[in-house]
Amino acid sequence: MVSVKIECGCGQRYAFDVEPVEGRMNAAVACPVCGADGTAAANAVLATKVPPPFTGAPAPLPSPSPSGTHLRVPETNRSAPPVPAGVKLDARALGLVDRDTAEIEARAKISWGDSQEDVIKYLMLQGFSVDDASELVAVMFKERMAALRIKGTKKICLGVGLMFVPVIAWFSHLAAISLKLMGGAIGVGLWGAWLVLNGIIMVVAPKLEKGDVAD
Repeated sequence: MVSVKIECGCGQRYAFDVEPVEGRMNAAVACPVCGADGTAAANAVLATKVPPPFTGAPAPLPSPSPSGTHLRVPETNRSAPPVPAGVKLDARALGLVDRDTAEIEARAKISWGDSQEDVIKYLMLQGFSVDDASELVAVMFKERMAALRIKGTKKICLGVGLMFVPVIAWFSHLAAISLKLMGGAIGVGLWGAWLVLNGIIMVVAPKLEKGDVAD
């Protein structure tokens, strides 16, 4: 199985495992939010991970000599076999994709928390210069940091609101009415405290956050 991560044009990111057939998707795939076809993007990702099968014809065996004796085939350098005649090297076999697909894959890697150095190396393998790759990754990284801080701020606001639930329940004498309801209110407050803590970490140190940024 091969893990595939895709970022749709609508901004949704989704991932799945697939058993490729001849280096390509075995079925169509679509964005779970907008329904856009993601098969082409998935095939582009598979092209960087699964080289196509070798289809070159095997070399013919030597014909036996008329006398019936066996021919002695001299040993050759097995470390670097020659490419059979008529077989062309495919860019997919080398893990190369077009520029647009490389940018999509790089953005997905940044979104899932890969380091800047790893993504720059990936783009350089796809033919980007050092300056172009560094500049593009820097922009993507800033976008991820901004998205994480926005997400962290939302968590802080939501968590603060949830932390007031047990306080309101206490002053409403909910504990005297039902201990179970009061316990539930305390649980909601603790969850709110966790959201506040997690949101603060995302705002102060977004680099520590791994995984998809999308809610």
